[in-house]
Amino acid sequence: MSQAPRRYNDRPRAQAAALIHFHASVSKLILLVVAAVVIYVLWTGIVGRHRRRDQSSRVESMVPCAHCGLNLPRSEALEESGRFFCSEEHRRLGSS
Repeated sequence: MSQAPRRYNDRPRAQAAALIHFHASVSKLILLVVAAVVIYVLWTGIVGRHRRRDQSSRVESMVPCAHCGLNLPRSEALEESGRFFCSEEHRRLGSS
């Protein structure tokens, strides 16, 4: 039994099939990279929005000391007669 003669165009078909497989692999890789970038952008946007919201809720007004003029958070200042002081000593001394 003799083998059928080999055709000359068998090799290009194998190369074409390998090339198609390569392009499919590259396409999947590109799709994976694009999906990762989209997920990263969405994730950083969501996390950033929550961080900005948390920071804005912690903003506190600053008040100047009536004696020395030092600015300090209102929650840390000592208040007397509508004026704010940075320390007990400055409150005793009063405004200058």
